[in-house]
Amino acid sequence: MKKRRMKIQPSRPPKAAGRESCGPTRRDFLKGATTVAAGLVAAPAARAEEPAVLLPTVALGPHRVTRLIVGSNPVYGYSHFNRLFDQHMLEWFTDQRIVEFLLACEKAGINTWQASYNTRMKAEFPMIRAAGCRIQFICLAAGFHLDKKFPDTPEGFRDGMLECAQAAAAFSPIGIAHHGSVTDRLARAGKLDLIKDFVSNVHDLGTAAGISTHNPRILEALEEKNMGNDFYMTAFYYQTRQPKEFQEEFGMTGVGETYVSSDPPKMCAAVRAVKKPCLVYKILAAGRKCGSAREVRESFEFAYKNIKPTDAAIVGIYPRFSDQITEDTRLVRELLA
Repeated sequence: MKKRRMKIQPSRPPKAAGRESCGPTRRDFLKGATTVAAGLVAAPAARAEEPAVLLPTVALGPHRVTRLIVGSNPVYGYSHFNRLFDQHMLEWFTDQRIVEFLLACEKAGINTWQASYNTRMKAEFPMIRAAGCRIQFICLAAGFHLDKKFPDTPEGFRDGMLECAQAAAAFSPIGIAHHGSVTDRLARAGKLDLIKDFVSNVHDLGTAAGISTHNPRILEALEEKNMGNDFYMTAFYYQTRQPKEFQEEFGMTGVGETYVSSDPPKMCAAVRAVKKPCLVYKILAAGRKCGSAREVRESFEFAYKNIKPTDAAIVGIYPRFSDQITEDTRLVRELLA
């Protein structure tokens, strides 16, 4: 098999001072952190006085979701870099800051939050609602987020997904999605049909059912099988590519989580080929494409130009050192005007 040369996104951390700066000083860090924190604290009061004009929306079942959906990876310390960066995020996103953060997102015109079902989410969601935040909730379900062990088998994955969906329903999500890493593992085992049980169960719970994947070929296979789901969550990068696949495609393997620059066009082509709404994610390669404001803009622009008008993007926001909420919502308004 002919080996193809691969171009890999460099595994360097994003600029911590936000997406507008390339060389912050310590003073910039401190000033930015203070300013952003002050803005978040003020969000609940400002929200009532200045109702947000929603960003452009698309249909998701009977609901309308903004074409920019805020993700939860930074909130819950899933940096997709290393444990130190995970801890950096977890340290900042306290319970109170999460509440203030979502109120600020809502105030800026975002009406939907996609979050994994986990221990912190369960504890914080009542606080979010008690603060008056009405942001819609899409849940990403996985058995490994439960305080329970399931067999490491396709059937064990299915049972964990079913139990997680049942637990998540208590928080009234507008959609519950099958975790992408689990989808991809079931595909490798030749057991994609087990996802039909998940879809049926979620529908019985009275909400829309989604399926997530990182692989455009799996998206195509899911469509061929007519799983009965209402939407997809689709990663721009095939993060679950196995070492053997790397070797076959490129004649080499990566170290850690590797992002291949030729992946997004392939997923976008698969997304355009399906009629159901797709919520694309990792459009910034988990922060690897945040080196400058221009790079961020080009990444957002590529995403919205190459998915369907009925699709949306899930983007993680980490406003520790700059007002990324305003930066991202302003950019989306400009691009979709």
